Formats: sequence, structure tokens, C-alpha cells
Amino acid sequence: MILSALDAYYRRLSAGNDESMPPYGFALQKVTGAIELDSEGKFLGLLDLQSKDAKGKARPVMKLVPNPPAGRTSGIRAAFLCDNGGYLLGYDLKGKEKRAQNQFKESQELHRTLLTGSDDPAARAIIRFFESWDPADAAGRITPERTELLAGWLVFFVDGAFAHDRPALREIWSRHAGGQESELRGQCLVTGEDDQPITNLHPNFKVLGGQSSGAYLVSFNFDSARSYEKQSGDNAPVSEAAAFGYGAALNYLLRRENNRCRSVGDMAVTFWAERPNPAEDLMADLFEPGQIDPSEDAPAEDKDRAAAVRDALDHLIQGTLPLAFQEDKDVRFYLLGLSPNAARLSVRLWQVDTLERFALNIGEHQKDLALVTDFPKRPRYPSLWSLIHETRAKDAEGKARGKADNNKLFKLHGDLLRAAITGGPYPAALLPLLLARFRSDGHITHPRVALIKAVLSRHRHIENPEKEELTMGLDETRTETGYLLGRLFAALERLQEAALGDNLNRTIRDKFIGAAASTPRSIFNHLLPLSEAHRKKAKRDSPGNVVMADKVIGRVMDGISDIPAVLSPDDQALFFIGYYQQRQDFFVSKKSPKADAAVDLESKLPAQAA
Repeated sequence: MILSALDAYYRRLSAGNDESMPPYGFALQKVTGAIELDSEGKFLGLLDLQSKDAKGKARPVMKLVPNPPAGRTSGIRAAFLCDNGGYLLGYDLKGKEKRAQNQFKESQELHRTLLTGSDDPAARAIIRFFESWDPADAAGRITPERTELLAGWLVFFVDGAFAHDRPALREIWSRHAGGQESELRGQCLVTGEDDQPITNLHPNFKVLGGQSSGAYLVSFNFDSARSYEKQSGDNAPVSEAAAFGYGAALNYLLRRENNRCRSVGDMAVTFWAERPNPAEDLMADLFEPGQIDPSEDAPAEDKDRAAAVRDALDHLIQGTLPLAFQEDKDVRFYLLGLSPNAARLSVRLWQVDTLERFALNIGEHQKDLALVTDFPKRPRYPSLWSLIHETRAKDAEGKARGKADNNKLFKLHGDLLRAAITGGPYPAALLPLLLARFRSDGHITHPRVALIKAVLSRHRHIENPEKEELTMGLDETRTETGYLLGRLFAALERLQEAALGDNLNRTIRDKFIGAAASTPRSIFNHLLPLSEAHRKKAKRDSPGNVVMADKVIGRVMDGISDIPAVLSPDDQALFFIGYYQQRQDFFVSKKSPKADAAVDLESKLPAQAA
């Protein structure tokens, strides 16, 4: 199913004359430099083709070149018109001079075989170059500042033009690639066609965190993976054309510039539709909304895209499809998640559904996350990246600590994505993890609380769709003990800040919030009497804040008959939601309250635990 969908995507893009989809026998490669030759094949130098990105870092350029041989690792197999410095110049890249010489001879023989007899001037120049070039002179003829280019892909630049772009040379390679059929023939599992040349080696792919040489989606290189003594590709017969098609399609999807891939933990998530659809270009931004409110000086194109994403999310949260999605809402949509695993790729996620179902599930995910933000520039719609980042432990400054912790969370990150796109429950490990993070590092941030709210909201919706939903902001009608205690803690903290200022080294939150959420009785029996001292001092300096906090304390205490000794995990989650929402409500602009009578805290104190 996966290979069939990818091959169909390749054929769809090829039929649409998409320039970024290579024809059979060709591939888009990241080229670092070019060997410059004159019309007689004389070496003129090595050109740097890299461009600088916004940060000044050199980036290779994408070139459509003859497809290099698949699976080239320890063996010597030359590529046509595009290869590294070891093959095209005999330059010793790894301290193996003899191997570099053999690589050059292999490349020399390939180019002589394919180009001899051609009338094209570039073909004749390349043949002369290989006849006259001495690998022993390579080190002396390459300038030091150009040697770093030799490890990347190099092409030929002959008499002012790239050799791989010349129609005659492309035709030579197309005939050669079409004539290199496998001797093994059979029925292709992807297309169902009979008597097809079966590929012996499937294409490999480069993903973040994987081997630099690439990893295979399909491979058989040990005995336990082989059936009935079949070798390599014969274990899963796929025609050479279909293997090229699915390989070209997946490589296209994995390239960031095509906006069809996002990273979620260690997983590369690609997505596409079975036919052209305007929603296809927006889907990446629905996964990662990020900044949908660009700055005033942002390009007009960025502003238009942000407006389209914002409009789509606003509709989806309300449970309706935006206009761009309604035109072809039943189109089949695919999501494929891949993770590196040594020389192979592990399929972590494969989801097929209609565009409508995917989009509405993403809207439901954002609706579950909806929470009043803690500062103005916080994105309204949290991205998956920001949510994943918040599951990591943090230091005192709020920065994530170490990579080891992140590596342990990769499965959780994948499960979080699966819940977002399927509408299923969030991973069971998510809530205990976030509660532990609150207790250990004390960072109660918008994305973390939004995640906790999403976990509870999704669970309640699945168990009982009629149950009252959790709101974005403060809900004074809620009567759950955990929620009320969270609001109470926020009011006590506000009293302390009013009395002692905002720049305390350690507040009651730093000292007690973890314990208050798990064993509230013992903590609040200490905090409520302490708040009397804070109240008396704050009444002189900040009476408005005292009145505001006292109102909350009075209403909350009226709703609590007894402070429990312990809270369940769900009640602990409600505690942090109530705390966060009450905390944000304090900063909402309000009319100055009139002076009210002081709350008699002593009368509200619960009985001391025995």
C-alpha cells in the first residue's frame, strides 16, 4: 500500500510536468561544485556552486543529474556526469590513495564507454579530460579553499554550460538507463504487471538522524529476512520502474523546500493527496501553525499565507471546513512517518483517510488545546514542535536539559502526532509526565497546561460526549475540587506578590505548588494562615490586589467542604488548569474593584489533619 501510493504520486507529478520530479534514470542531487573545462577538455578549475542561506551558511544547489548507482558504500561503482572528487578527479578524500585511483579508473571507463562516438562537443571534451587527467596531480591542482567541495556531488561545466543539461548527453544516459534491465523478471507487487524486470536493490533515502549514506525502506541483507533462499529484491519483487517511481516520490516528499515534510521527534512525517488539491499546500502549516501573525514588515506572500492558515484553523476549530477544503473534501490523503534505524527506515506511522477527516481531526486537536495565552506574542495555535519541546525537562532558565531525555520521548512524540491526526486518545504517558515536569522544574507554561487540558478534554469527549467541556479561560462555574484548589493557590500567590513584590527569589509556587497539587491538605493548612500576614502587609501598599484575591479566596472556599489529603492524577491536572487560568485572569484589564470586607480566613481553615 505504501509503495503503491508513492508510485502513484510520482506518476501524478510526472504527468503534470512538475520540474522537481525527475524522469526515469535521473535524480535531483545537492551539488556543491563543478569541474570547469574548456572545449578541448583542459581543466580550468573547480567552481563553487553553493549559495549562502540567511545565516551565511553554504548550501548546495539542487541539480537534475543522471541517477547515481544505488547502494554504493564499500564497492566501487561510478556515476555518470555527477560524482564526488574521488571518482571524477581521483582525489584522495579518505587517506586511501589506491582506492581513489581505482575510483577514477572506473569513472574514466564509464564515461569513455558512454560518450565515445558522440558528436556533442561537451562529450568530446569530457573524454579528452579523462584521457589527459593524472590523479597524482589532483592535490596540487585543487586550491585549498576548494577541497571541501570534493566530498559532495560535482558536475562538469564545459565551455560555459553544464554537461548534464545538454540534450545529447541526457539522451545517451536515458538509453543506457533503459537498457540496464535486471535479468530477474516477474510480477511487480506495486503495479501488478507481469514479466517486469525486478529491481535487485531498492532506493535509499536520507533522513535526519540516519546514516549519511542513506537508509532503505525495503532491503534484505541477512538470512532471516529471506524466503526460500531468494536473494535481495526477489523477496519482494518490485519492478525497476516502480522502484524508481516510489524512490523519486519519497525523496521529493522528504525535501524541505517542497513543504511536504515535518519533523516530529525523530520521525520525518510526509503527507500528500492522491490528486491535486489546494489544501495540500496548507497541510504543513496546519501541523505547525507557528507564527500565523507575521510582523508588519513581512513579505506580502507570507502575510497572505498566514491569513489562509489562520482562516483554515478558525474554521476547523468550529467544526467546519474552509472553502479551499470543501472543493474536494473526499480526496484521499496520506501520512507517512519514518524514523532512522541503522541502515533501514522504520515505518512509525501510516495513515490514510479523507482530507475532510484529517482536517477536522486537526481542528479538534487545536480546539482541545485552546487556552488563554500567557503573553501577547505567544502563538494562538501551538505547533507540534512547541508541544514536543515542552515535554522535556527544563533548567531554571526554562531551557531544555540535554538530548538523552529527548531520545527517551520519541515514542511519546509519535503517539502525540497520531492522536492529533486520528482524533484518538492522547498517549497515556503524557499526563503523568507533565505532572512530573511541573513538580520537578516548576515551569507552568501555556503549551504544557494546554496539553494537560487537551488530554482531559479528549478523554471526557470519548467517554461522555455530553460532559461539560473545559473552557479556554477561567470558568467560575466549575466545582471540581482540584480546579478550585488551583484557583485558591493562584490567589494566595497573588497576595504574596502584592505584599512582598514580584522579584522574590522563591515564591510559594517555587516551594509548594507540586506538593499542593498532590497532597493539598497539609500544604494549604500551612499556606492559608501564612496568607494572613501577606494580606495585612499588602492591604497598605496594594489594596486593589487584596480585594481581588480575597474575592477569589472567598468564592473558592465556599465551594470546598473539605480539602482532601491527596488528589488523583486527573484532579492534579485540573489543579494546574485552575491555577493557570486564575493566574491569567488576574492580569485581564478590569475596573478597579470597590473595597470589600476582608475575608475571614481563620473561619475558612479546614480542620487540621490528625
